[in-house]
Amino acid sequence: MSTHLQLANSTTMAILCGITILIVLLQPVIFMIVAFKRGKELNMTDQEMKEAARSSAIFSIIPSLPIIVSYLLLVPSLGRYFPWLRLSVVGSAAYETMVANMADIPADTFVFILFVVTIGILGGNIFNVFFLKAYDKKVESIKNSNAKLVPIITTAMFLGLYGTMAAPHFTNIANIPAVAAILVAGITSIFVNKFAANHKKLKEFAFPLSMIVGMLGACVANLLI
Repeated sequence: MSTHLQLANSTTMAILCGITILIVLLQPVIFMIVAFKRGKELNMTDQEMKEAARSSAIFSIIPSLPIIVSYLLLVPSLGRYFPWLRLSVVGSAAYETMVANMADIPADTFVFILFVVTIGILGGNIFNVFFLKAYDKKVESIKNSNAKLVPIITTAMFLGLYGTMAAPHFTNIANIPAVAAILVAGITSIFVNKFAANHKKLKEFAFPLSMIVGMLGACVANLLI
């Protein structure tokens, strides 16, 4: 076992990650208590509130599948506990996968990686705390002056972001399973979103379904080559 994996799978790492996740798990418990209290104030019955909770839980399962898949993909490189922490809080599968693609990671480099991906991902949250309100006001101002400009800017930003992250995989034609996964997932996403126009709830499942079908496509491609 690599040195960094001995550290990644250690009891110390399990305790540190477990404490953080327990703190995070307290939040939905508090939200549920507040929600049920508010429901009582609105004269909702226990049955209505239980049905709402059950419905939300069911519709959260499939959209959560990509998180589970991402966790399983990251475990061989980053150990059992840190991917669990990252993807349970504010982690990004693409963000962590860039690091996981490294080969053998020395223990000191692994510790540095933990700090980078942990502190780095907080950038967006910290920005939102201090600047989101001002940003929203600026976007509204641009919308009022030129409503057509905002969609063009935001679309260009997302295309640039996705293009940067996907291009190395999409252009690596030697890796046929990866290319097959991207193409199959993209086509699936288009069809799911098309059907979602008449079935609104289906839109929530576009990403996980595309990811699952894309992986199946990669498996088929791998068997054929």
